[in-house]
Amino acid sequence: MVFAAIGNVLLYVLFHSRTTGLCNIYCGDAIGQFQNVFLFFPFILLFSLLTYKMSATVFNAWWKFARVAIPLILIISTLINLGFHHNPGGFMNMDDMFDIPAHILLYTIFVVGSVVQIVRGRRLQ
Repeated sequence: MVFAAIGNVLLYVLFHSRTTGLCNIYCGDAIGQFQNVFLFFPFILLFSLLTYKMSATVFNAWWKFARVAIPLILIISTLINLGFHHNPGGFMNMDDMFDIPAHILLYTIFVVGSVVQIVRGRRLQ
């Protein structure tokens, strides 16, 4: 839960870098590559709060999934944001159109997988 809270603070700081004083001039390109990685942390915080008061069986069922999924999604999100998969420009600058659907797919997999693991853990009780 502390990990998720730190990630949410970093998410806020990166998205509000000009108002928090992190950037006095426009530095959106340098920070913009990594701010989308931190969009994942509210989901981590949500599911860790949901499973915190549940039994150990439910939490362990979710944690077995999350301890593999969280680092994997963070690594894939970072690789997507680094932009190795496309060159800027292209046909009507549509090469960047891969990024948002890929993030949505990754986060959807985490949310659905978490819900499935929580429901399975509740059935094992």
